[in-house]
Amino acid sequence: MIGMTVGRLGLGLVLALGLAGAGLAQTHDYLASDAAPSEAAAGLAGRLGGTATVLDLVAEGEARPLAEVEVATLPDGTTRLLGWAALTPAPILRRDIRADEDLALVEALQKYLPPDSTILAFPGLSRRLAPLVAARFPLAKEAEPLVMPQPWAGQGDAVATIETAQWGGPAAESLPQGPAPDLTAGLVDALLSEDRTGAARLKIMAGEGSAYVLVHIDDAYQLGLLRPGRMAMTQRLFTAKGFSHDLAREARRWGQENDKVAWAVSRDAEGRLRGHYLAEATETTTLVARLLPFNTSEIDAVPGLRLVWQHEGYWLYRIDGIRS
Repeated sequence: MIGMTVGRLGLGLVLALGLAGAGLAQTHDYLASDAAPSEAAAGLAGRLGGTATVLDLVAEGEARPLAEVEVATLPDGTTRLLGWAALTPAPILRRDIRADEDLALVEALQKYLPPDSTILAFPGLSRRLAPLVAARFPLAKEAEPLVMPQPWAGQGDAVATIETAQWGGPAAESLPQGPAPDLTAGLVDALLSEDRTGAARLKIMAGEGSAYVLVHIDDAYQLGLLRPGRMAMTQRLFTAKGFSHDLAREARRWGQENDKVAWAVSRDAEGRLRGHYLAEATETTTLVARLLPFNTSEIDAVPGLRLVWQHEGYWLYRIDGIRS
């Protein structure tokens, strides 16, 4: 792929990579794929008035795509992100996104959400939901913090420029710093706080009226990438498909044998079991760990938050005590 350019956007990104050899430049780009979009992606694209297609995230010097990306191409030629599947061992740029999960979420929010509700969710998710759900998403206009691969360190601004142009919303290489952080940093701080303190912070962020916080099982892992030194986590994929008690016991046993203090399980798009493991006991008391199905959690027991909907990786909580 040497010599590849970003044709549609007219943008290029040259990244110094250690893993591909000293001095070798790498360009990250989105190219059309021969893969067919999923039925769920087609459903989401139709709701947006667009057509679902698949792109490959590619990089110069890499023989294979780094991620497979489902998108909606709108009549004006812009694209909206629908699905993201990393083809690398670790997340790249953002957590995996499943169109089937998002479609089920959209349908539930459209059916059950009270009018004029506020939903606190990370910027990428808020931006995907805002055109589809009649609610306020305060973080939809915030910059999406990107999970930067180590070989791309130092080139985050250039990566963010391409991501911003591709998806029609701002992206940033990291969370903002300084005395007046934006809402995204505020949400991260709340989720990483002790559960009662974090819930109180969410109430302040949401303001008056019907308000909710929406989290995904993969958010805990991503928080550790966004806040180095926090949420020391391991994710492990168990190759057998389906969810059975035997697999769950295997996931628990692996955590015990490897000195993990807490564990949760989920399924990926292929139905394989994925274990999520916390390494530090102090992290089990954080708000995000209490809101997700770790074995140390008591789901729906955080004061001020009430579970109202759950499907696959998503968990939606009402922020109690907020009234107009």
